[in-house]
Amino acid sequence: MAPDGITFLARWLRRPLAIGAALPSSPMVGRAVARRVQLERPGMVLELGGGTGSLTRAMLAAGCPADRLVVVEREPSLVNILARRFPGVRILPGDACELRSQLERQGIGQLATVVSSVPIKWFSRSNQRAVLEQSFDLLGPGGHVLQLTNAMTSPVALDLGFDGAEVERIWLNFPPIQIWCYRRRKSKIGSA
Repeated sequence: MAPDGITFLARWLRRPLAIGAALPSSPMVGRAVARRVQLERPGMVLELGGGTGSLTRAMLAAGCPADRLVVVEREPSLVNILARRFPGVRILPGDACELRSQLERQGIGQLATVVSSVPIKWFSRSNQRAVLEQSFDLLGPGGHVLQLTNAMTSPVALDLGFDGAEVERIWLNFPPIQIWCYRRRKSKIGSA
C-alpha cells in the first residue's frame, strides 16, 4: 500500500465517521472532479476535506492556478501533509461547518466552485445545512457544490432546500465513489 493509503487508513481506523473513506481518492476520481470545476466563474475554488491531496493534485494538474485554490482540512496531521505538498495553495485548518468565518479571515468573499470530500452523510441535518448554506452564499447564482460519497443515495438530505443529482460514478475506485452535484433550490414565485 502506498504511503498516502497507509496514512489515510490509519486515520480512518481511529475515526471512520470523521474521515469517511478508508483510502484516498484515486487519480481517476481526481480527474473526474477536476473536469467539473467551474474555473470560468470568478472567485476561489474551495476544497473541503483535502485529506492527503489527491483531489488537490488533480485540480492543479487540470489547470486550476494554485493561488485560486483553498483547502479546508480538520485533521492537523493532514493539514501538515497538505502544506508541505502544495506550498502555493492556501491550506486552512478548520471545520467545514465554520466556513464563512474561516474564509472571511482570509479575505475570500466569492467562490467559483466547492469540491467536498467531507463525510457529509454522517453530519447532522443542521451541520449539512450549515456547510451548504455557507457554500452557496459564497458561490452566488449558478454555483454548485460537488460532493464525493460512497453512498448509493444522496449523502445530503434533499428536503433541506438543495437540488442534487449523481453526475458520475467511478466503479474502479475502491470503494466505488459517486460525485453528486448540488445547487441551491430556486424558490417558486408566488409561494408563501
